[in-house]
Amino acid sequence: MKLEEAKRDYYRKLAKEEGYRSRAAFKLKQINDKYHLIRTGSSVVDIGCAPGGWLEVLSEIVGERGRVVGVDTVPIKPLGKKNVRFLKEDITSKKFLEKLKEELGKGKADCVLADLSPKLSGIWDMDHFKQIQLCHKVIDLLPELLVEEGSCVMKAFHGGELEGLVHRLRESFERVGISKPEASRKESSEVYLVSRRFKGQVPEQPSVLQKETRESESPEDSDGSGLLDDRLPAV
Repeated sequence: MKLEEAKRDYYRKLAKEEGYRSRAAFKLKQINDKYHLIRTGSSVVDIGCAPGGWLEVLSEIVGERGRVVGVDTVPIKPLGKKNVRFLKEDITSKKFLEKLKEELGKGKADCVLADLSPKLSGIWDMDHFKQIQLCHKVIDLLPELLVEEGSCVMKAFHGGELEGLVHRLRESFERVGISKPEASRKESSEVYLVSRRFKGQVPEQPSVLQKETRESESPEDSDGSGLLDDRLPAV
């Protein structure tokens, strides 16, 4: 058995033993153990929550005083947790923000999670573009959803559009890092962008012209926005 297959089997077995719906639960556990983004009493929004593995972990972490709202277009089996609510909705719909605020209650979330993926076509450039656009849509919503100084964890696919997403996150948060949890498959193109200390507002998504200008910057003018520079450590 190859190492990656053994690792998948290990986390799949561990999820079953610990009562989680998917091995993906351990991705969130490992990220939170590293960054301590979510604590007892936190209010959290989990966008792209099906089948609910992250919701189970979140329910444990935030406790009775916390609140978790899961969002997905796919219905999930109820968790039976008093501190977890579920909203079956598409984040691109016009009524999404209004419905989410109703479920969230008073105030904004301390942390927004986005584990989103479009329906994959098998055409990588198209799938990558669609996934990054979903991430940008989440960023658009942050001023209405996330408290200042709050945090965000966002799955993203490697590819040509990733740099623009990272650049926009850097303009929106004080600190941005890239994480590849042990529970992630090594060959997977996914990474998790961990953003901390939200500034309260976000810039507009860069236009094609802005993107081309940034890519054409000379090294002397560059802001050092390579994914693995000292401000965006791989952990």
